[in-house]
Amino acid sequence: MGGPAFLNRVSTRRVYTLGALAAVLFGYDNGIIGAALLFISRDLPLTPWQEGAVVSATVFGAMVGALGSGPAADRLGRQRILLAAGIVFTIGALGAGLAASVAMLVAFRFILGLGIGIASVLVPLYLAEMAPASDRGVVTSLNQYMIIVGTALSAALGYALAFAGSWRWMLLVGVFPAIVLVLGMLAMPDTPRSLVRRGQDDSARAVLIGLRGDTAAADKEFAEISALEQQQHDTRTLARLSSGWVRRLLLLGALLAIFQQVTGINAIVYYAPTILTGFGLSKTTALLFGFLNGLVNIGTIALVVRAKIVDRRGRKPILLAGLVGMSVSLFAVGIAALTLPVNSSALFVIAAAAFVVFTNTFSATWGPVLWVMLAEIFPLAIRGAAMAIATLFNWLAAFVVSLTFPSFAAVAGTGTAFIVYAAVGVLLFPVVWWMVPETKERSLESLEAAFRDSTGIRFAVTPKTSAAGTGGQA
Repeated sequence: MGGPAFLNRVSTRRVYTLGALAAVLFGYDNGIIGAALLFISRDLPLTPWQEGAVVSATVFGAMVGALGSGPAADRLGRQRILLAAGIVFTIGALGAGLAASVAMLVAFRFILGLGIGIASVLVPLYLAEMAPASDRGVVTSLNQYMIIVGTALSAALGYALAFAGSWRWMLLVGVFPAIVLVLGMLAMPDTPRSLVRRGQDDSARAVLIGLRGDTAAADKEFAEISALEQQQHDTRTLARLSSGWVRRLLLLGALLAIFQQVTGINAIVYYAPTILTGFGLSKTTALLFGFLNGLVNIGTIALVVRAKIVDRRGRKPILLAGLVGMSVSLFAVGIAALTLPVNSSALFVIAAAAFVVFTNTFSATWGPVLWVMLAEIFPLAIRGAAMAIATLFNWLAAFVVSLTFPSFAAVAGTGTAFIVYAAVGVLLFPVVWWMVPETKERSLESLEAAFRDSTGIRFAVTPKTSAAGTGGQA
């Protein structure tokens, strides 16, 4: 699918943008429910249990979508599964917006969750396999950028439509970008690595030439991909998964996915408005804060993408810096909540500033870099399945955090809860420093060879010297 003539008409920027559009839907459909819940009960009365079911149905759907999409993408191709995600998003948003009962709303929110789960696996995978090694970090970071854009859009529309209480339109708006995704992916090529994996060598080479704009460079990359595929052709997936080095990579990916969530990001994403109203802020002002913070987040991740920080600084230093920034901000709000009286202006200012620092630090570090690394570390033969496994652990950890935070905060206090999350970040620092390899400026094929040759628990990747700089070493 897709040849040089096709890619002469469609720029690589369009390929990357459309590939990341599913992440916009991820952010929008995940974020909009917070505002919609304030008004759904006017038409569909919700018990506390039903309210929880409406929210958690999306998380369960995301788990299922994440687990199933990786193996399907290995068999059918990345482009086809992203196209399917667009159809799922369209059906889910339309059904949720028109739901005539709580049961229908829960069912269609589950369907939306399937789309979110597919997007969480396939967007970074598609982007990483399309990008050249030198720009893979910045291109794959588009995933997090688009998620933040979608979340900010949900905050903006939630605030705008709140005055009319139009919860149905809040949900229905998601239909429009979903249709754009479907139409756009119909014209997009599959990734060269996926095409080679499925025996479509001519199409893979044609796509590479169109993407790179240099026949010699494309032929060299195609030769690397083909050689690796030939080497693995006769090895079954189960045998690959049973290899010691592959199991260690799966463990590394699962742990990184869990680490991203246990720093407390979903405690902020889902409950910041509730926390701020508990500190004395009005509901409308809390929603406005979410919107303004979303705009700042867009600026932060745009800076990360434009400055190519992930590719210039490397993955590991950014992860370590993120742990420092997030822990400091959570310690600040935790201590303020424990020492300052409720309804005091000082408490609100410190909490709001800490939430801004935390979410923007996450958006610049763990938000994008996790998905960059997951798309890089797994071997080609099982990359889709391995991404699905790691993403499943990410959603499981997100579910645990979002489910337990209200009870934890009620029992221990909001301040203590945030101090505990901050302490988790401190504990993770030496773990990440010790176990995470540096992968910048290395081709996916050379990384696979390096991981295959590594011994022991820790992976070591030899730095690559080039005009652009050097890669780090774990």
